Amino acid sequence: MSSPAIFSRCWSETINPANPPVLTADLHLYSKLLMGNADVRKLTRHQFPFLEQHGYAAVLWDWDGVLVDSGYNFYHAYEMVLRDEEIVTTPREIYLREGEPTPRLLKAIFGQHHVPIDDAKIGKLVVRRREYDAGLAKRRLFPSVPRLVHRLRQAGCRVGMVTGSSRKSLERVLTEAQARWFDVIITADDALRGKPDPEPFLLATGALKIKPEPSIAIENAPFSIEAARAAGCAVAAICTTLPKADLDQANWIVNDHEELEVLLFGNMAQDAAERMSSVSGDSR
Repeated sequence: MSSPAIFSRCWSETINPANPPVLTADLHLYSKLLMGNADVRKLTRHQFPFLEQHGYAAVLWDWDGVLVDSGYNFYHAYEMVLRDEEIVTTPREIYLREGEPTPRLLKAIFGQHHVPIDDAKIGKLVVRRREYDAGLAKRRLFPSVPRLVHRLRQAGCRVGMVTGSSRKSLERVLTEAQARWFDVIITADDALRGKPDPEPFLLATGALKIKPEPSIAIENAPFSIEAARAAGCAVAAICTTLPKADLDQANWIVNDHEELEVLLFGNMAQDAAERMSSVSGDSR
């Protein structure tokens, strides 16, 4: 990535559905569908009953475990850096605190294991964890994410990202073209108080010039749910790393991105999937 400047707090550029910024397979096919099918071309926000019923003007996505399939990396990078310090942890212990800035998460785990540590050492461990993470398998967006984001924009929704990850972590995966999918990106570098404090979500809705109430956050961890609810956002939780019992403070809970699409778009999600399959077949 050429410059961290792409992570400015609010985007002035909007995405034209007829000219999507990145030609991943799903998004390219969906764009062809938009251009070639009159019924889909006429879709407007009022034709998406879930969004219309609740009046949601913005959808705010988390990064790790929600937009990007990072569960393995997320836990194992922590496991490795904690093992260096002779602390044995479990996936659930880490995933329950997902969304917290890395320094605070590490300090909390040391405290839970009754191991004293100072801020200088925490800073070194943060860097080491980032290096471990970079050496693990490459993170990739969940396959349906481009289509979901594009459909939200076509429905007239603003789309944002609110993450406890650092800008450097995002830069290893998110391209400049993909970053332009979002009207606002809030990282750990932007908020003085990270999740579970509501500040990151308040920064996002402030940048979008809307109140939090007409927003829904897509999250996968209790601390992130707590932060979004405290800010006034509704929450749809997705079980990519934790079971439903750990996410019961969300307004809605889905098992995966396919169920999320059904929640957001109703039966039209299945219709779109069938049309996409038809377009894919025609292109072979």
